[in-house]
Amino acid sequence: MTAALLLWQAEGEFSDQTLVRTTETVRRFANRLAVTKVRRAEDITAADCVAFIDAVTKHGTPPELTTRHARRVAVRMLFRTWRDIGYAVGDPTLDLDLPPRTGRAARPLTGPEVTLCRAATRLGQAGGTSLQRAVCWALAEATAITSEISAIRVCDIDNPADPRWVELPGTRRTDPRVGELSDWGAVMVKRQLELLSAGGASATTLLTYRGKGTPGQATAQASISNAIAAVLDSAGLADQSDVRPGSVRNWAGRRLFDQGMPLERVARRMGARTLDTCAEDIALDWR
Repeated sequence: MTAALLLWQAEGEFSDQTLVRTTETVRRFANRLAVTKVRRAEDITAADCVAFIDAVTKHGTPPELTTRHARRVAVRMLFRTWRDIGYAVGDPTLDLDLPPRTGRAARPLTGPEVTLCRAATRLGQAGGTSLQRAVCWALAEATAITSEISAIRVCDIDNPADPRWVELPGTRRTDPRVGELSDWGAVMVKRQLELLSAGGASATTLLTYRGKGTPGQATAQASISNAIAAVLDSAGLADQSDVRPGSVRNWAGRRLFDQGMPLERVARRMGARTLDTCAEDIALDWR
């Protein structure tokens, strides 16, 4: 357990708040395992995970669905980290189905879910393909829509040496705007820019899309959607009916609102043309 927590602190995939909450959750999981005399990671079963996910709260009441989802994500992240470290463990949580958190078409992801997905971008094909998948995710975290991601060029990044902002071209339904990269996203984009520069890329080279379709159009958009969907699938989130590629962008907008940004400014940052559209995207019942 300690090795996993130290790796979480060092990797930079967690926000401070998510790291604190996830650490607290897995420590409670560890305490429960100790009480039931489960000593090794390899001995943890699906039944142990279910017992923790469905355990009553400290007030003696059944856990809410959001709590059960949060517990499952934290435990899933723990098993993934153990595998990265080299423990011979599977993931008992993969077959633990939960009802959707909401009835929305594309709810915002939670902080722990985003962290789990950042780790999942490293799965599957290694090398440039893995990095391109991570860059797609990073741009979605900056509120970019999949069609926009396919059209973003090297020159749309503010500072190749220290990227923080990206010019987003807009779509038929969203306005052009500037998106802010997360700390993790900035690292991924910087790596991509360095790789492209070493290969002789120009300012107009596309940042991540490498297909034959027209950037911003249907074929290119589908390619980016598939890349983000593959990350969601690797993270074990694709089976949730309220999770879609747009859930990443919606998380970004919701995070801005939760940090105190007024809805009007959040709408501008997301390129939304009405407050109602923005509120729906970030799962805000504001009326």
